[in-house]
Amino acid sequence: MLRLLAALAIVLTCAPNAMAASSTKSKPPASSSTAKAEAEIREAIRTYDDALRRGDTAAAGRFWADEYMFINPAGQRLTRADRMANVQAGATAFDSLAHTPDEEVIRVYGNGNVATYTTRLHITGRYSGQGQEGYLRGLVVWVRREGHWQQVASQLTPVATP
Repeated sequence: MLRLLAALAIVLTCAPNAMAASSTKSKPPASSSTAKAEAEIREAIRTYDDALRRGDTAAAGRFWADEYMFINPAGQRLTRADRMANVQAGATAFDSLAHTPDEEVIRVYGNGNVATYTTRLHITGRYSGQGQEGYLRGLVVWVRREGHWQQVASQLTPVATP
């Protein structure tokens, strides 16, 4: 009986600490390689967005891999060549392009050379020649090749409200 009471005392003493530890929702600290990849992707996004705002086809094109596939807000599938032609012709152009920082999520996978980026953004401009204004949810798959980040796939979906 004494052993049972001692075991019960240990369980009752440790249980609150174990429950508190398991209910903590804090994000584990990122490894230095993950943090470096996230910083590189954020810089790539900033540079890419700037190229799109300026209508700089060559600069934007460096961020699209040869096999790149884009699903635009209308649900159309476009290749890298399609995107390049749209930017060159001015069919894809932005007056404004603003990401919502509290909805940006970057997840780095495997050996740190693949990542996903999700965001909500507000745009004013054109996609595939069609006027666009409003909020979109974006998903981009990034791959690091030869030290540079490129998009291999992306999709934008309209959202009704922010």
